[in-house]
Amino acid sequence: MASPTATTLFLCSLLIFLHLGPQIQAQIDKTSLKLVADALEWPTATMSPLYDELEEADDEDGEDLELDVENGYARRSLLWGRTKYYISYGALSANRIPCPPRSGRSYYTHSCFKARGPVRPYSRGCSRIALCRR
Repeated sequence: MASPTATTLFLCSLLIFLHLGPQIQAQIDKTSLKLVADALEWPTATMSPLYDELEEADDEDGEDLELDVENGYARRSLLWGRTKYYISYGALSANRIPCPPRSGRSYYTHSCFKARGPVRPYSRGCSRIALCRR
């Protein structure tokens, strides 16, 4: 059997490891989450106090500001703007292939591969500088 001091030392080191293990893991998770958020430049769930400060800053001067927590200064950011993104109904329809970008047809043209006729018919006048189709 092992000596009592070796057993005591092993038990103490095991207790220290079990006590500090979750804290170390939490620090690793927090750091990796911050690195991922910085790489994507996307807000995370841990930044909710930051949103409150940003909303207060927006209410005061009406400009989009991003507060840098580490350095304590604010900078402009387009990411935090209140924009809404929508998906068109045509993009949501099943079995629909959008028109290729170089085909000249609108993205929303119904069955663009079967469509005939001029690609971009103009009904207005055209100058030589614009190089419109005549």
